[in-house]
Amino acid sequence: FAPKLLRTIDRAVGYTNEVLSYGQASEAAPKRRRVRFAELYQEVRDMLAPDPDGGIEFVEQIAEDLEVDADSEQLFRVVHNLCRNAVQALATFDPQDAVMVRRITITAQRMGSVVGITIDDTGPGMPRKARENLFAAFRGSARSGGTGLGLAIARELVLAHGGTIALVEKPGPGTQFRIEIPDRPVALDDYRARA
Repeated sequence: FAPKLLRTIDRAVGYTNEVLSYGQASEAAPKRRRVRFAELYQEVRDMLAPDPDGGIEFVEQIAEDLEVDADSEQLFRVVHNLCRNAVQALATFDPQDAVMVRRITITAQRMGSVVGITIDDTGPGMPRKARENLFAAFRGSARSGGTGLGLAIARELVLAHGGTIALVEKPGPGTQFRIEIPDRPVALDDYRARA
C-alpha cells in the first residue's frame, strides 16, 4: 500500500505544480519507452478507487501484452483525466435508477505502428457549451466548478507524442474519447543495425 500512496502523492504534487505553472511554460518533452498499457490502466483504476456500491461498472478490453511507445507518467495523466471525468459524470446519476447503466469501457489495440485507446462512458454526454470549448483551458469544463485544464493538458500531452485526441460522436448517451499514439520513427542506422 505504501508504494501506491507515495506514487499518488508524487503525482498530486506534480499536478499541482503543472496547474500553477500552466501558461508559463510548456510540458516537458515525453520520455518515451515501451509501457504495458494494461498495467498503466490498472494504476488509473486503483487511483480512482471506484466505490463497489457506487454502481459504476468498469469494462476493460485491453490485451495483457499491449505496449504503447509513450511517456508513462504523461500517458497516465491523460487516461486518468478522461476516466476521472467519466466517473464524475456517472456519479451525477442516481444509483437506484434501474434504467441507467453506469459503465466506463476502455479499449486499447495496436494497429500497425499506432495504438488506439478509446474511453467510453454511458453518462449524460458532453454539454454543447463544453463541446465548443473542449480543449480550451478555463473554458472547456463540462461541470460546475471545473477549470477545463484537464482536457487542455491532456491534448497538449497527446500532441507532444505526435498523437491525436478527439471527442467521438456516438448515437447513444454518453461521451467517448479516442486517442491515437504512434510509435516513434526508427532511425535508419538503428534499423540497419538490427537488420
